[in-house]
Amino acid sequence: MKKLELNELKEGMILGAPIVDAEGIVELLSAGTVLTSRHIDLIGGMGITEVYIKESEKPVPAVSLDVHAIKEEADKNGKTFDLDSLINNLQEIEEQIYEPAPRSIVNRNMEVNILTGEGNIPIDVKHEETLEDVKAIYDSIRKEGVLDLNQIKEDVEKLLPDMVRNNDVLMRLNQLQKTDDYTFEHSLRVSIMASMIGKWLGYSQEEILELGEAGLLFDIGKLSLPEYLLNKEVGVTPEEYELVKKHAQFGYSILLKTKGVSPNIKYAALHHHERMDGSGYPLRLREGQIHDFAKIIMVCDVFDALITERPYKKAISPLMAADYLSWSSGKLFDAEVCFVFIKKISEYCIGKTVKLNDGNTGKIVFVDENFPTRPIVQVGDKFLNLVKDRSLEVEKLY
Repeated sequence: MKKLELNELKEGMILGAPIVDAEGIVELLSAGTVLTSRHIDLIGGMGITEVYIKESEKPVPAVSLDVHAIKEEADKNGKTFDLDSLINNLQEIEEQIYEPAPRSIVNRNMEVNILTGEGNIPIDVKHEETLEDVKAIYDSIRKEGVLDLNQIKEDVEKLLPDMVRNNDVLMRLNQLQKTDDYTFEHSLRVSIMASMIGKWLGYSQEEILELGEAGLLFDIGKLSLPEYLLNKEVGVTPEEYELVKKHAQFGYSILLKTKGVSPNIKYAALHHHERMDGSGYPLRLREGQIHDFAKIIMVCDVFDALITERPYKKAISPLMAADYLSWSSGKLFDAEVCFVFIKKISEYCIGKTVKLNDGNTGKIVFVDENFPTRPIVQVGDKFLNLVKDRSLEVEKLY
């Protein structure tokens, strides 16, 4: 493999190492991906300046998980963690037998009776309290190994009317207060988006509630990783990434031992990094083997990772992120989930102010349902059709 800068990338090159989000958790492009112009635009949009490229058709040697090497690297950088506890957790998931996931039985088109909410109270009124609850619950798991599922249920039931009352998901996300607690805020944002997708897909009230709970708990396996890995100021090493990829199994193990957690929530945690074509992890499952809840969670997880600014990763616009979902639909992500999510996002973009990558600011005036991520933007007295002019991108959406 060789490391190339962004301006050296060309269509047809093959990624030698995966491209992940700023936390080193969400795999955005897998090793072996043949780069297209869209891939290169996505990489540049996220502020990534260097990537690894395969130099030949020879397979890249697999990286093995060596916890002792990771421990040595951590010690070298003044970081410590409980090696014995990590080894015990790894042993536990190694011995775990993963049965095929039960298919979630979705009663489509059932009337949902929870959408009235409490007047027009903004979601951020309850946001801070819920974040504190989730942090307390995660802290309890880390210290005592106890998950307070009842509190999670209460929080979701409290937030759900606000989550799904208004279809403008981008407005809902923008209403959330920005905090430094990315892990918890990310889970809440995924919970909101997953609940709304469940509504759009015709899920029942009970299933939407479960989706909301799954959104708060899907990344719970991060608690079994050394804390320094989640706070690294630079990207994780290949060896560390092999450990990070175990977090889905760690999460499943925690939920498996928690009384009252439904199979839907357990498999949402276990499968949320799988991909339709079998390129995901940890079990390399394919479309028919992946639980329906996980198919929703994975789309929300990736979308939020793309649109959220982090210290070492630029955010891309919701329409650019939706475009990525669109051309990955059917291959990496479930086509139906992507279709309904992108359709609803684009519908509520009409009238919003945007900044284009050429520096101009304008307003979205029309969205073609056949090209929902390529709107017509009015800039002054000009109308720019992004379907026809592929050099233009919505860089920011206000």
